[in-house]
Amino acid sequence: MKNNAFKENIAPALVLVIICLVVTAALAGTYGVANPLIEKNAQKTADEARVKVLPSGDSFTPYDGKLVNGVEECYMADNKSGMAVTATYKSFGGTLTAMVGVDKDGKVTGVTVTNHADTPGLGTKAMTDEYLEQYGGVDTAGQDNIKNDANIDQIVGATISSNAVYQCVSEALLQYKECGGVK
Repeated sequence: MKNNAFKENIAPALVLVIICLVVTAALAGTYGVANPLIEKNAQKTADEARVKVLPSGDSFTPYDGKLVNGVEECYMADNKSGMAVTATYKSFGGTLTAMVGVDKDGKVTGVTVTNHADTPGLGTKAMTDEYLEQYGGVDTAGQDNIKNDANIDQIVGATISSNAVYQCVSEALLQYKECGGVK
């Protein structure tokens, strides 16, 4: 009877525990092997985006000072040509993340949207290269809303997305001022 109780109650539980331990070890091993590769690829993608928004930058070092509200990351070009700032702002579909290049003179050199959840075909019109080109050379922004800035066009029907991009650019320019320029 005792032997039968072990087979019916304890053995299945013991087998499940062993299976869980083996699967956990396998997942931990996979993570240990894959995570460095994932981080390396993410760093490479981020560096490519930095060079895209600040073409004169060759390599970048993280800024370790204060970040203004909405700025996630700030990287200084090692050759002192400018900075690449990653900023976020609430958009129609959620949080929009944009990377903005600012040269040593405080002018925008490029903008790219790196993450968003806006409506494809409508909200994403504010993320096209053609639309984002208008920010090139901009050195002031910061109106409370894109509608109040006569120098920047917005996409009709995608004003929330347009404003999110605008606010990310404004945050990047504020970060430039917070850093005291490029040093």
